Amino acid sequence: MKISVIILNYNGKKYLYDCLKSVLVQTFTDFEVIFVDNSSEDGSVDFIKQNFEDERIIIVTSEKNLGFAGGNNLGLKHSGGEYIVLLNNDTVVDKDWLKYLYDIINPDENIGIAQSLVRTEGVPEKYYLKNGTLNLLGHNIMEVFDINEDGTGEIFQANGCSMIIRKELLDSFGGLFLDEYFAYAEDSYLSFKVKFAGLKIMHTSKSIVIHKGSATTKKYKSSFRTFLQERNRLLNFLIFFSRSFRLKYFPILVFNLKLKLIMSLFSGKYSFSGVCRAYWWLIKNRKWIKEQREKEDMIKRINEKDVIKLLSGKVFNGEHIVGRFFNFFSLLYCRIVNIKVIEIK
Repeated sequence: MKISVIILNYNGKKYLYDCLKSVLVQTFTDFEVIFVDNSSEDGSVDFIKQNFEDERIIIVTSEKNLGFAGGNNLGLKHSGGEYIVLLNNDTVVDKDWLKYLYDIINPDENIGIAQSLVRTEGVPEKYYLKNGTLNLLGHNIMEVFDINEDGTGEIFQANGCSMIIRKELLDSFGGLFLDEYFAYAEDSYLSFKVKFAGLKIMHTSKSIVIHKGSATTKKYKSSFRTFLQERNRLLNFLIFFSRSFRLKYFPILVFNLKLKLIMSLFSGKYSFSGVCRAYWWLIKNRKWIKEQREKEDMIKRINEKDVIKLLSGKVFNGEHIVGRFFNFFSLLYCRIVNIKVIEIK
């Protein structure tokens, strides 16, 4: 078996017919589908059994919701392919989607992950002309990496909505994700891991996915969602980077805390209690974070400066006056403390 496609589901029955129908008619045929149900209550499993009599579909059920991280980890245990593909359940894929993912990663052992072109509802067209990266707060900064005429390009952040990775590489990593992440920024975690291993992450615009966007996570309460987002974004930096970097990073953490607490009071984007809970978790679990850092140090093959130069020092996307103000001082701080992000040559 060449490819195992893991599709994770939690109460997503309304998306499953269109998603699976598009997957099962791929021009690339050597694959299996590992359908992992995260203890859904909407009859998703019965729906699959009643509507899809295809021996390529393997149904795996969990007695509790393991989140994106734990659910995909469970799917990996049941996968028999040389390559692992993660695909969101709220997607519809092009007939050549799998072919082009395989074509870009298969010939080059130096490619760790390849991602599809994921067109998410509501995202402006201009954001598909270039690929983005992460900033030092773990947020997406758009329009950074060029896409070549053939639709390919090297990037930093792989999109967990649709990506392919070698099973052999995951075995050397000890698996996909840390179960503790549950949801959010786990694809960033895997991207950091691949980059520190000295491997490339690629994009291919020929592998096309239409994505409904946050179909599952919209169900989570705001406080819990904010907690996961904030904790996991910052956790990646605390796990993967050295003590010298973390000393420079501490003022950024303080700035982020103040900014998110203020924004939680004046907008509905963040939960005040969720932000506080995230920071308290990071303080309370310092020992666990240190243990994970020591494990990740063992797989590192390149200097962290080579990873930092792929990240952005900006705080906000766009050219609005508030964004330009914060971006100016954020980049100034990076220059002062010698954090050489992508904007600093």
